[in-house]
Amino acid sequence: MAQADNGRTRILDSAAAILRQKGLAGAKLSDIAKGAGMLAPSIYHHFPSKDHLVEEVMMEGIYHNNRHIMARVEGLGPGASPMVRLRAAIVAHVDFLLTGDDYSSAVSRVFDDLPDEMRQRVLAAYSSFDNYWRDLIVAAQADGSGAKALDATVVRKFLIAMLDSCSSWYRPGKLGPAQIAEQAAHLLLHGFAVERP
Repeated sequence: MAQADNGRTRILDSAAAILRQKGLAGAKLSDIAKGAGMLAPSIYHHFPSKDHLVEEVMMEGIYHNNRHIMARVEGLGPGASPMVRLRAAIVAHVDFLLTGDDYSSAVSRVFDDLPDEMRQRVLAAYSSFDNYWRDLIVAAQADGSGAKALDATVVRKFLIAMLDSCSSWYRPGKLGPAQIAEQAAHLLLHGFAVERP
């Protein structure tokens, strides 16, 4: 049984890496199998179809990312201000996407390409992730550190879309993941324009 579980895990890990690198259209079962160290037909011993495999990668990605963000934010303790908590979530999300978590990056990369029915199921699982971000934004608005004139849903949607995009354009270079995460937090929380006296 342990051997079967190990094979399943290797397939999932390989699928996440391939989806992250090549997107949904470019992810071939033969490449996934090769990455898992097996032949393509062996995948069907663990997953009835490519769609089932992709959906499980999506669910795992949501779980990994949400758990990582919540651990960072809740690790600040109950005394942390809402804006400090929101900043920690932004930095944790970007840093996590850019430092090698194939599952979370796969979600960001292929979500828009998923078949409609699968996308709806993934969206349902995504609700706890969305709700956590909504609560962070609403708390910052409630204590006056966040702009109350902005709709929390609009803020959340733009914020997550912007953060998720980094896994598709980031390449190692002048700025590392931690620096990009800090700049994303600064841009989102303080804006781009310089206030003139």
